[in-house]
This record gives sequence, C-alpha cells and structure tokens, in this order.
Amino acid sequence: MQFKRQIGAGGVMFASIGAMVGSGWLFSSHYAAQLAGPAAIITWLIATVIIIVIALPFAELGTLFPIAGGIANYPFFTHGKLAGFLLGWISWLSFLVLTPIEVQATIQYMSNFFPALTRVEDKVYHLTGIGYVTATLLMLALVYVNSKGVKFMSETNKYFSIWKLIIPAIAIIIFFLASSGTNNLNLESAGGFAPYGWHGILSALSLAGVVFSFNGFQIGIMMAAETKNPQKNIPKAIIGSVVLGALLYILLQISFLVAVPEANLANGWAALTFSGDAGPLAGLALVLGFSWVAWLLYIDAVVSPLGAGIVYAASSTRVLYALSANGYIPEQIKKIDKNGIPKVSLWVNFAFGMLAFLPFPGWQSMVSFLSSTMITGYAIVPICLVALRKQEPKLERPFRLPKYIFISFIAFYFCNLMLYWSGWTIMSKLFLAVLLGFAIYVSRLFYRKELKENLKTWKNSLWILFYLIGLCGLTKFGQFEGGSGEITEGYDFLLVGILSVIIMYIAQKSMLSNKEAKANIKMILDEHNHTNSH
Repeated sequence: MQFKRQIGAGGVMFASIGAMVGSGWLFSSHYAAQLAGPAAIITWLIATVIIIVIALPFAELGTLFPIAGGIANYPFFTHGKLAGFLLGWISWLSFLVLTPIEVQATIQYMSNFFPALTRVEDKVYHLTGIGYVTATLLMLALVYVNSKGVKFMSETNKYFSIWKLIIPAIAIIIFFLASSGTNNLNLESAGGFAPYGWHGILSALSLAGVVFSFNGFQIGIMMAAETKNPQKNIPKAIIGSVVLGALLYILLQISFLVAVPEANLANGWAALTFSGDAGPLAGLALVLGFSWVAWLLYIDAVVSPLGAGIVYAASSTRVLYALSANGYIPEQIKKIDKNGIPKVSLWVNFAFGMLAFLPFPGWQSMVSFLSSTMITGYAIVPICLVALRKQEPKLERPFRLPKYIFISFIAFYFCNLMLYWSGWTIMSKLFLAVLLGFAIYVSRLFYRKELKENLKTWKNSLWILFYLIGLCGLTKFGQFEGGSGEITEGYDFLLVGILSVIIMYIAQKSMLSNKEAKANIKMILDEHNHTNSH
C-alpha cells in the first residue's frame, strides 16, 4: 500500500496553521511577559524573522523531496546512516512529545474546573491518576482521527483551524478594548519597557515557548507524500503560515500587555499571576470582568491543543515511518494499511507518547526541552541543502533558494543562537538524549551483526558530536540558564558565529560522495513511491 495524495493547497495551509495555533498562544504571552516584560514584543519580532529565514531552506528541500517524514530523511541523503539516525531520532523525539504537550495543555486548563485532574507542586502541574486516565482517552481520540485516513484528518483539522483563528481574534479585540492605553508598555514601577534587558528578550524565545509556538510551519513537509502538487503547495504553506501566525501572536502579546491591570504589576512582570493561573489568558479575562470571554478561552483550551494534536500525531507517525523505511528500526513499523496510514507507527507513538507525561510534568517543562530538539532539527536542514546542491546539482528544484550558501549559513547561525539562548540546563539534556539514541543505534547494529560494516561511514557523522559538544561548552560558560556567565554579552554572538562557520565547513567536508548520496536518495524515493499519484 502507498500514501495517497489527497490534500490540496487549503488543506496543507490549514494543517500548518492548525499545528501552529495550538497550546502556544494560550500560554506564551504570559510566560514571555514574565521573562521579558513589554519587550516580549521584540522577542516575537525576532522569532518571526528567524523562523522565516529558517523556513526558506525547508521550502527547497520540501519541494525537492516531497516524501513522508521529510526532515528525517535529509541527513541520511547527505551524510549517511549514522547522521540520518541521530538527527531522525532528535526529530522523532520532538514530534513524539508534541502530542502529549497539547494534551497536557488541555488538561491543565480543564483543571480549573476539575481540580482532581492535577496536583500542583512548586507551581508545576502534575497529572493525578484521574488526569492520566483522561490523558489516555484524549490520546486515543487523536489516534482514532488519524487512523481514518489523511483526508479525514485534514478535513477535521480545517474546522478546528477556523475555530482556533476566531477565538484568539476575539480575545485580542476584547483585551485592546479593556486596556487603559499603553502605560503598561513603559511602566517605571515595573521596570520600564525592557525590565530584564536582552537576557530576558532572548531567553524568552525558548523558555517562554515563543519558538515552540511557530513549530507548525514545517508540517506541510511532513505531509508532502500526501499533498497534491507539492511543488506549489508546500512553499505556500510553510511561508504563509509563519506570516499569519506571527501577526496573530504579536497582536495577542501587545493586547495582553496593555490589558493587564496595573495593580497586578505591583511586584513586577516576573511575578505576574492571576487566580486560576493554570489558564492565564482566561484568568486575565476574568480579572477584566469578561467572564464570557474566559469561557470561550476555556473551551478553546480544549479545541486548540487537540486540533494541533491531530496534526502532530500524524507528523510523528510519519517521522517514525521514515526511520523504519531507512532501516534504523524494525520494518514492521513502516507498514501502511488500506487507508494509506502507517498504523503500526501510529500505535507505537501512542505508547511512547503516554510515557512522555512522566518525566516532563507541566506544559512549560515539556516545552523548554522540546524547543531545543526542534531547533536542532531545524539547524540540520540548511547544512543538508548546501550539501545536496553539490551532490545532486542537476535535480530539478521547483523552489530554488537564491543566495543559498549565504541564507543557509544565516539560518544555521540563527538556530545556534537560539540553542545557546536555551542555556546549559537544556543543552546538557539534549546531549544526553543524543547519546541515548547513539546507544540504541549501536545496540541494534550489534544485535544484527552489522556493526563492523557500518563503522566505515561514521567518519561522515563525527561533526555532529563536535557540534553538540561545542554548543554545550558555550552554554556551560554562557550567560543563560545554568551557565557560569564567563562569556559576556556581545562576545557570545561572535563565538557562536565562529562555531557555526567551523561546523558548516566540517559538515560539508564530511558529506558523502555524489555516488553514495545518489544511491541513498534512490533507495528512499523508491521506498516511498513518491512519483505515484492517487
């Protein structure tokens, strides 16, 4: 059985927007305000520019290889099996946890009415036994929607997406109408416009879930094997969704900032809370006296995250499919049913997704780690694009990125800056996750007695180790979370730039030969049968 091309331009766009407008908008305005104050507006503007630059390499590779699992295949094409597995592993981890994050957001808002769902420890919301049962039922509902086929999933998500654009728009209008002007944006008693300086502005990118809120832009690539005319529809989806999402988030952030009553800022932006702070936007609406808006937000807290969860469940399934198609994990996982769905992959993700609730209690703790895995996946795309221009220069590229070396380097540099701003605490956990993936890969090769024959290709992947060690070193001595602070502001931009140049150079020198890359590409394209339309 094969994937079926059933999604049109509207479906791809709605899939990207539907994934982007998930739980992020329900929490990020509040957390960004706590970390950066009114300067959170700058955080969103920076994120918009960064994500648009990052999206451009995605557009070229997504249209060049419109296959299921998209990003999980690129490093395999350019740098071989080990690189493909490690970066596919990181991509899978990020997409795997995305669905539980959306379910966690739903339950966290629901706990305002059903306190038995969660217990609070140090302002972190842990699921109770009843909460875990509820999470299981919600996860099963997402599996059901995706098991009915991609067309059913796409049509279902359209209605979710329309709702998810209307409710934030209502909240934005009401918050603006309830504000008493722009005094909050430069309130001296709360520290002025940027009470926590550039440190707060930049750290909010990852720790407040700002970058996470843009995550849906690349969903169209993951659905490429099931998209009509992917050469036209995928660039439209990923670029268009970033612009629309940015407009929504920036307006929401400004309206939130100006609507907060001055009395709630007596202890500064960092201490900003509302009653029922499990749902900060609804809490603000209640403080302002708009209970009907609060109710809409509580309802949307179920609709928005679950709508995004539908798309993320589909995407994580296709990343796992790609790992199976590439021979990294048992081939049974790539089996496709009569509806064109890799159902075994869907159920495997359900099982591991349920486990993700245990080590990451609360929405913010999930998002802080997840952002680092997402950004690492983003960082690899421009490296692969530059390599493929040399390895396969004659391939027809429906979307051809101009000034590709310069733009790819800038995209890579931006990703590395965001990883640096995440801090040592997050980067050290990411490094451990990569080591775990490496151990799994080696164990499988050893079990299949294929370790010796694979060792010769590992030289093409060592740059990944140098890359992560370099980032860990910078964050360890940097100014951000968990760092010692020995690298001062200003020099960190320079050092991250130097590391980016070195890694980009080593990665290009380590790429496979043109012949090897061509063989890998042919193998995967044959496996996915992407030239067959249905």
